[in-house]
Amino acid sequence: MENPWLNFNPSEGGSRFHDLDKAHAIAFNKGMNREEYKLAEHLEPFPYLGNPDAKVVVLLANPFVTEEESRPSFRINAEQELQLRRNLMHLDLDSSHLRLDSPITSLMESNWHKPRIKELVRATSLDQVAQGIFLVNFHAYNSKSWHPIPFTFETQRYTFDLVNKAIESNSLIIMSRNKLGWFTAIPALFDYKNKVMMKSSRGVYLSEGNLGQEVFKEILDRL
Repeated sequence: MENPWLNFNPSEGGSRFHDLDKAHAIAFNKGMNREEYKLAEHLEPFPYLGNPDAKVVVLLANPFVTEEESRPSFRINAEQELQLRRNLMHLDLDSSHLRLDSPITSLMESNWHKPRIKELVRATSLDQVAQGIFLVNFHAYNSKSWHPIPFTFETQRYTFDLVNKAIESNSLIIMSRNKLGWFTAIPALFDYKNKVMMKSSRGVYLSEGNLGQEVFKEILDRL
């Protein structure tokens, strides 16, 4: 399936919803009366991070918005924007390395990402984790809190295709949030033998405590 994000080219200061999704995303926002569930139209989409051929795939819900990011005037810097756009195209597959450790500027680092995989980094290396784990959001658009959307965005179809390919390649799939959504979108997941659940999906930590010793060891073996 062709990657729809290859054609993502928003105008300066314009909507960050993909043209394929824009009408439905805006309609969802208009119909939603609770601000925390609305999708942030001004923030860069973030459907996934890392190497789609990684042997460890983590399924999430959607990108989180901080209080600062929720302001319509918020903008990331040019370097971060370039990093995110290249990630959409699966270029610089080790770009998640910078989210863990960026000696040039700490702005490239992710306050969400770093603490959630620090145990894996300690047990292996930055390069192994950056290349070996693929994080996948159910949909690409940011909000303060998760809420199901009664519609499948066109860009989601490509995301689901990537997960189906991970199943075909026998990747370890770690399910965290929105399990029902993932099972419904990708029926093969339900009976897939090489999937595991986090003990707690609230923090989404890839730690031995949250995954169990056996699963944590399998992740290390795959990295």
